[in-house]
Amino acid sequence: MSDDRFADLGPGTSAGDKLADLDRQQPEQRPEPPRRPGRYTWVVGVAFVILIAIVMLNTIGHENAASGGPIRGGKLPRFAAPAVLSKLDGDPNIKQSASDDSVNNKTPACQVRVPGAIRSCDYTSKPLVITLIVPTGECEAYLDRVERMRPRFPGVNFLAIISGPRDDARKAARAHDWQEPLVSDDNGALLSLFRAPPYCPTSIFAYRGGVVRSTKTSAQTWSDARLAAVIRATAAR
Repeated sequence: MSDDRFADLGPGTSAGDKLADLDRQQPEQRPEPPRRPGRYTWVVGVAFVILIAIVMLNTIGHENAASGGPIRGGKLPRFAAPAVLSKLDGDPNIKQSASDDSVNNKTPACQVRVPGAIRSCDYTSKPLVITLIVPTGECEAYLDRVERMRPRFPGVNFLAIISGPRDDARKAARAHDWQEPLVSDDNGALLSLFRAPPYCPTSIFAYRGGVVRSTKTSAQTWSDARLAAVIRATAAR
């Protein structure tokens, strides 16, 4: 596979990296105990929220600019992005189709074929729950709840998108031992794509085929019973 195809994962990817060195998944390591938030983590978190706020403000006047999730009844936005624990480096590819000229890369997201990349289109053959978080205690606790519930719904696909610094996402993934596919969104492009606020967990529920049923921001306020009921209703169609 050529360097050019690797570059098509998305803007910011280093074309000089050798694909032969990439694995689909880094070997799992013994989970690390959760870290106490320190001054550095707090500063990085605030800086990331400010960055995403700027991105969202810059998109005002464009379709899907406001926060609150993708359009109900519409198709889920497409993306390809590195798995959190993979060796693949680069920003998410959010090119929706070959005719989408809003981004510079050539290959549409769902045509990316790079070891270590997760493509959203590979998960829409079943009902799908996408959870978007940043590495904070409240968000991580909510994803723990989703992870515990996931085995109850074998007919539903689950994806988690972790926005913010890649190292923080990796540490959280290993500390919590999350088993569902974990997507790295280090520059916040997927938060913007899905119109999700950067300060609280968001869950998006889509019917089979990738049609959006509903979005819940501040999803941590839902009880387990409520969350299960919505997943069940999404799977029933």
